[in-house]
Amino acid sequence: MNILFFDSIDEDIFGGLENWVGMVASRFVRKGHNVTVAGRPNSEFLRRISQLDDKIDIFPVKISGDFNPVTIARIKKLLRERDIHIVFVNFNKDIRLAGLAARWYGRSRVVWRVGLNITKDNIVHRFLTPRLIDGVITPSHSLKREITHYGYITPGLVQVVHNGTLVKEFARPDADAHAKLREKYNLSPGSTIAVTVGRFVNHKGHAYLIEAAPEIVEKHPDIVFMFIGDGYMKQPHQQRIAQLNLEKHFVFTGMLDEMDLELAGSDLVIHPSIIEPFSNAILECMRAGLPVVATRVGGTEEALVDGESAYLIEPGDSKQLAAAVVKMLNSPQRLIEMGLAGQKKWRGEFTVDIMLNKVEQYLARFVN
Repeated sequence: MNILFFDSIDEDIFGGLENWVGMVASRFVRKGHNVTVAGRPNSEFLRRISQLDDKIDIFPVKISGDFNPVTIARIKKLLRERDIHIVFVNFNKDIRLAGLAARWYGRSRVVWRVGLNITKDNIVHRFLTPRLIDGVITPSHSLKREITHYGYITPGLVQVVHNGTLVKEFARPDADAHAKLREKYNLSPGSTIAVTVGRFVNHKGHAYLIEAAPEIVEKHPDIVFMFIGDGYMKQPHQQRIAQLNLEKHFVFTGMLDEMDLELAGSDLVIHPSIIEPFSNAILECMRAGLPVVATRVGGTEEALVDGESAYLIEPGDSKQLAAAVVKMLNSPQRLIEMGLAGQKKWRGEFTVDIMLNKVEQYLARFVN
């Protein structure tokens, strides 16, 4: 197949959907598909994708309005020159630009890979969206229910394919990684590290973890909360941490291209999201054998089993969050057992090959 991934994500952002594109694109080219990835010039998205495999063709596109005729014409030319069979899109802007180009060209099929519910109940969405897409892939049954709520996207159009991650082997516990991680960030050798992976935006819920931190620190003064990511809420979070006089209990790593050491050397994961269709970060932490404290939102319950690989709590409740973290830390052996249970579930259900086979089976209906 000849496949185009079109994503108009802002220049400085690389999120979960973009990570998904990278995994799928790199595996598709290894399986013999021709893959082009298009995005904004000089974007973090294209930079990272270009490093994955030199067989992936990178195509920068200047993107402005949702109906820019110059952009649509350029995409249509790309579709024709490369005989694109399938176009993956992300945002509403992508649906309109690439969707109109595909309809103009007449031979490409458009698949909306939904990462977050961006449907709206208005005439533009109701009229255009179902006319510009041929199929939908969503990472969770929860998100499928959300995007079909208004009725203009029918359930039969939507295929649920849970996210998957690359296969990597992590020992648990890993004494070497434990020591190296604490040395890297100048932490006490005896510190316990709770890692949180995600952009600093409101729906990721970092604020609730920060409010829960005093109670956790009181019970476990060796705890260090490691935040991996970046975003516009970073400064407000740091200011609140300073107000609580907890600076020594927080580490901000920034955005990392590679976080294997951070996961291998940590002790648990805290994932306090308010909205989470299906988290790649949770899967990566399960792969690393880390037990998880997470909120009951979106597709999280489709990945984690409460009491077996995780403790699940209600979103936006700092007291519940603190209690769950303390409960986990109070039982070091149980902490290890839960991490290994999550790792086993990841290996059986959430590898990239399992995901990729399901995606290919779905795409075959549009090509064969």
